[in-house]
Amino acid sequence: MKRPIRNERGFTLGEVLVAMVVLSVGLVAVATGFQYATSGVELKALALTDWASVTLSAGTTTEGYGAIADAARYRRVTTITDSPGGACTGSCKLVQVTVFYRPVTGQGQLDQERRLDVVTTFVSRR
Repeated sequence: MKRPIRNERGFTLGEVLVAMVVLSVGLVAVATGFQYATSGVELKALALTDWASVTLSAGTTTEGYGAIADAARYRRVTTITDSPGGACTGSCKLVQVTVFYRPVTGQGQLDQERRLDVVTTFVSRR
């Protein structure tokens, strides 16, 4: 006696290809994220060799538009503070870099000045 043929349907070639494209895009995004994450870890792992360097002296440095090489549309203010809050006497520095820029609108006009702040702390490994 013959068994009845079931109407079992698998995936079509088109469905398999679409699924592969979606997975590929996801894997590329994950791989890119790992690349950025590891570069950040490497940056944090670098040792500060000259703690008394003049480039790390406390104070504020202001660079106007056109003063930064290859970045004429930006200006920068860098502020370095020794032992912020008195918590680490002579063994840490607070560094704040503020970058200002004027985005160009769709009409080619310069918009209001915008800013981006980056703040980090350097701590001696002694």
